[in-house]
Amino acid sequence: MLDHLNPADPGFARDPYPYYARLRAQGPAARVPLTNGTHAWLVTGYDQARAVLSDPRFSNVPPQGAGRPGPDSPARRARGCLARHMLNSDAPDHPRLRRLTTATFTPRRVDALRPRIEHLADGLVTELAGELDRHGTVDLVDAFAFPLPVLVIGEVLGVPEADRADLREWTYRVGSPADALEPGAVDEAWTRLHAYFTHLIGHKRESPGDDLFSTLVHDASEGGLDDGELLAMAFLLLFAGYETTMNLLASATLMLLTHEEELDAARRGGPGRWAAVVEETLRHGSPLEGTTWRRTTERVDLGGGAVIPAEDSVLVVLAAANRDPGHFPAPDDFRPARYLPEGRRAAPHLAFGHGPHFCLGSRLGRLEAAVALPRLFDALPGLALAADPAELPYRPGLLVRGPRRVPVRRR
Repeated sequence: MLDHLNPADPGFARDPYPYYARLRAQGPAARVPLTNGTHAWLVTGYDQARAVLSDPRFSNVPPQGAGRPGPDSPARRARGCLARHMLNSDAPDHPRLRRLTTATFTPRRVDALRPRIEHLADGLVTELAGELDRHGTVDLVDAFAFPLPVLVIGEVLGVPEADRADLREWTYRVGSPADALEPGAVDEAWTRLHAYFTHLIGHKRESPGDDLFSTLVHDASEGGLDDGELLAMAFLLLFAGYETTMNLLASATLMLLTHEEELDAARRGGPGRWAAVVEETLRHGSPLEGTTWRRTTERVDLGGGAVIPAEDSVLVVLAAANRDPGHFPAPDDFRPARYLPEGRRAAPHLAFGHGPHFCLGSRLGRLEAAVALPRLFDALPGLALAADPAELPYRPGLLVRGPRRVPVRRR
């Protein structure tokens, strides 16, 4: 009998992989009891994860009445805007929304952001060095891994520089554990974000810029996005744009600080070796622990005794699939060399998903990490971890994964 899954448990958040290995030993999918008294199917194998993510019998549309009931409020209405984003849609809505967004995230447009990312990363490294001089220690998540992707997504959304401090603060509140802030702080941040993006959309309609979001606001192909869809897209770009990259940067810095031989190899190896560090971090420390929840539209036989009834909840656990020993030898080891061009490369990881919902921001996330990591470690070569890595807290839940703090000092 499987233990109840409690994603809020600090021990599980820090190291969920033994539990996922037990699930994988049960077969293609396992029906897991949750602490709220319900059950869900978790898919942990690599092949099965790819299959489910490509199968239209697994719907992304939440069932009616999903979520905890609560009183109406501006904050609740703001959260409700997310229900219209394309991760919560199937065909025909999803292909339409995705085509409109894909045209905005072309490789040329994303790569054109490199100079700004370099400038923003250099500024944060300078600030970080000053904090180290003044205080002796600094948290890399708070001072680097979090603010960089928030500032970059501000470029994508065309947020004026004068407003980015507010955007960073509101985003920090929304992404923080509820008990980490004063009562009402999170709800206020949701309300402020809703009001701000409503104003931003109106401004882009009247005075478009050369940012990617202006392109979405003024794209009339296939009818374009209505205001509700644009608001949902702004939230999606904001949170998907910073949350995954923040966890990628936080996990990568932690792994390099605890694997000095890999940090030395990256410094000697240049861009190719840094790219391998990024890919291995995406596999080993998947910034997205799981996909959004899916539900079966009919009875599905995954083989191996896993028969999922219609209308059951299903979660594809990307972090588990990326450590499937059938595809990744020594899956728990951090080995960037497995993604070097020479020799036999490892299987493609699933950190950005697979199938119709493959992450559109994958190129941007990779670019940010490839730019930021060498700049950080070249400018501050004497960085050392200022805490026991086994005691560092991780973000709870089943959607995103990464260390909440990475405190560092100079040697």
